[in-house]
Amino acid sequence: MEIVLASNFDDALVERTRDLPVASLFGSFPYQITGGGRPPHILPSVTREEFRRHLRSVHAAGRTFYATLNSSDLGLKEYRPGFLPAFLRTAEDLLDLGVDGFVIAIPALVDALHRAHPEVPITVSSFARIRTVTQAEYYKRLGAETVVLEEANRDFALIRGLVRIGMRVEVLVNQSCIPSCPYRFHHLNTSSLSSQFGEPCPLFEFPIVECGLEYVRTPWKLIASVFIRPEDLEVYEEEGVHRFKISGRNHATPWLVKVAQAYAGRKYEGNLLDILSYVQVRGPRSALATLADDPREPQVVRAFTEAFAPLADVVIDNTRFPPGFLRRIATMDCEHRSCSQCGYCRSVAEKVLRIRGVPPSAYHPPEGLPEPEALLPLLGPASP
Repeated sequence: MEIVLASNFDDALVERTRDLPVASLFGSFPYQITGGGRPPHILPSVTREEFRRHLRSVHAAGRTFYATLNSSDLGLKEYRPGFLPAFLRTAEDLLDLGVDGFVIAIPALVDALHRAHPEVPITVSSFARIRTVTQAEYYKRLGAETVVLEEANRDFALIRGLVRIGMRVEVLVNQSCIPSCPYRFHHLNTSSLSSQFGEPCPLFEFPIVECGLEYVRTPWKLIASVFIRPEDLEVYEEEGVHRFKISGRNHATPWLVKVAQAYAGRKYEGNLLDILSYVQVRGPRSALATLADDPREPQVVRAFTEAFAPLADVVIDNTRFPPGFLRRIATMDCEHRSCSQCGYCRSVAEKVLRIRGVPPSAYHPPEGLPEPEALLPLLGPASP
């Protein structure tokens, strides 16, 4: 097992996970020429010297560090004559700071970096949304050696195919994105653009509100989301996957340590949401609280605040999952079936999921909500 752990640039994180199988950490500056896959205001502000010092701690612990230059959208800046040379200078500066490899989504950037530095390992970001073996082969030909799966991390036919062509596979384990999310493209591009120099950044990413509303309407879909339980890592190891990625660059060290310990120990007895991102509920509730005094749409803000409130009190009892939960999912063709037609995750939710103490079948979703698009002008963007 190799854990790939999000870094918040706290050296204590390195020390407190010293006895865990953490092979690599990853992170970035809040603003970069390419962006770094997360809105800048949620990431730790770090100076060049702090960055360099943190990487010294990482290397002293026998680990590597990958810089995330993983935006999916460059706002057409890549067409400017000086952009690629500037990108390569950024990469070289990061190598000088001690970076060991890079996480990238855009093929042109993978190609340019590999041509300039063929010895530097490149990981294909989850932002590339790899869903077929052929897609991964293109990236492999360009010089990438590892691919990160998030949305497709329960697609075992894909995983087997990637292993067969010699790609090293990382699966993201602790995200809680809705299954087959239709808002994903918008979300990734929003994160990508907002973390680039000179670009505005919204107060909060509206696509996450849309995802969260899916859980407000149908909370049982949490069980169909893209998380991987610590108890189920062996299912991946049997298919040749040994790298497990933990997200959470915006979290404090105690939380990151707790999550890493759970996955390293292959067991968590408690509320599974304690170790999952659950940003689809936590994020909108925080953003709505910030908007509570905004005079423009008080009724809209109030309505969505009340709608999200029950989802703040959700428990997923990780001890109550049926034996073989993920193995059964691995036999299904989830990509080509409707969740409502299948019903397996919904039946599991009745056993493990409680909203304010009641199962999903006893939960009554709110009715008559305003259109969520009314929140768009309230959420930004703000100037950098």
